[in-house]
Amino acid sequence: MKKYIAITFIALSSAMVLLQCTRRNEEDLKAICFEASILPVIQANCGTAGCHDATTAADGYDLTNYIGIMRAVKPGNGTGSKLVKVMLETRPDKRMPPPPAAPMSQDFIDLVIKWIDKGDGNVVGCASNAACDTSSVSFARDVQPILNDFCVSCHTAGAPSGGVVLNTYNGVKTVADNGKLIGSISHTPGFSAMPPSGIKLDECKLNTIKAWVNSGAPNN
Repeated sequence: MKKYIAITFIALSSAMVLLQCTRRNEEDLKAICFEASILPVIQANCGTAGCHDATTAADGYDLTNYIGIMRAVKPGNGTGSKLVKVMLETRPDKRMPPPPAAPMSQDFIDLVIKWIDKGDGNVVGCASNAACDTSSVSFARDVQPILNDFCVSCHTAGAPSGGVVLNTYNGVKTVADNGKLIGSISHTPGFSAMPPSGIKLDECKLNTIKAWVNSGAPNN
């Protein structure tokens, strides 16, 4: 009887491990959406006027499109790619985006490395296919990561553009309450359009922030 129980336990444990591995493999097989997850963040932080937009193309790099970005990529080698190296650079005069802008978030850098290592390439047409649940939006889980990727490089405490601080809850709460946050990200006339690259956040990100503001902009 004990032997039977032991064998059953081992079989169940093996099945659970196999299921977990299968789920991880399925997740790894999913292509990272360049159009929704990589391009807009690079455009907002790097492909701006005076830096790496099509007109300026500092150091010969136009980072507003896939072809230009791939010039700074070593296929299959994320950490060896110039695109990643300049984001990880600790010397202020070498880092991108340069000070006083804040560094790119580690989560985004990790995503770029994974995108390059996997060789997912120019995956498009996926932005509108992702599920967008705004029924229970959290500042920490949903809103702040969006701001970190698209806004904090210019609006961080210490040298905030326009006096707007977006890397703290209190700073975000202020512009959420006075209408500047929604006005800017919605590109409403009379507000400074953000991100400054001129490209609006996708509908899911916009709706996520709007849902949080409409719920009272809680510190949740």
